Amino acid sequence: MNRFLVICLFIGVTTSAICGCGGGGGGSSDSDYSGSADASVYTTPSRIDSGDRSEVSIDISNVNPNGIALKIKYPSGLQYVPSSAVLLVDEKEVKLQPTVNVSASNEPAVYLVFYLKQRQFRPTGQEYTGQTGTVVFQLVGMGPVDGGEIEVDPDVDDRAVDNAVEFNVSQPQFVAESSAGITVITQ
Repeated sequence: MNRFLVICLFIGVTTSAICGCGGGGGGSSDSDYSGSADASVYTTPSRIDSGDRSEVSIDISNVNPNGIALKIKYPSGLQYVPSSAVLLVDEKEVKLQPTVNVSASNEPAVYLVFYLKQRQFRPTGQEYTGQTGTVVFQLVGMGPVDGGEIEVDPDVDDRAVDNAVEFNVSQPQFVAESSAGITVITQ
C-alpha cells in the first residue's frame, strides 16, 4: 500500500513540475521567436519571350521583429530591371533597392536580397500585428529558360552583421519557402 502512495505522489509531483515548465514568459527574446516571415511568390506572366518582362510579386506576412533578409533566386537567363522594386503595404508604396544582386558561383542562378524591417509593414507607425505587404519587381528575359523557378527564402536579419556583407553567394544558406515557374523563349 505504501508503495502505491509513493508512486501516486511521484506521478503528482512530476505532473506538476512538467505543467509548470515551459510555456513562454520569462522575458527572453527566444521565447517570443516567431520565425522569419511567411512568403509566397507569383509571376505574371510566367512565360515570356526574350526581351519581355515578367512581374514578380512576393506576399509577405508574420515579419520577425528583427526584420528579414528576403532572398530571391532566379535563373541566369533573366535579369533584374533596375529601380523596378517596390514594397506595397496597404495603400502605401515604398521604393526598394536590392542590397545584393549577384550571380551564383556554382550554378546558373542569380540572387537578389532585400533587407526589410518590420516597421516597414506597419502603416502610420502603429504596433505590428501581422500586417502583410507585397514586394513587387520586374525581371526581363535575356536568354533561354526552360522550366525555370523563381524561388524565395526569407531569413531573420542578423542585426549584428552589416547587411552589405551579411549574404555570402558562395554559401547562400538558401532553402526555398515558395517558388513560381518561369520560361523564357528565345527566337
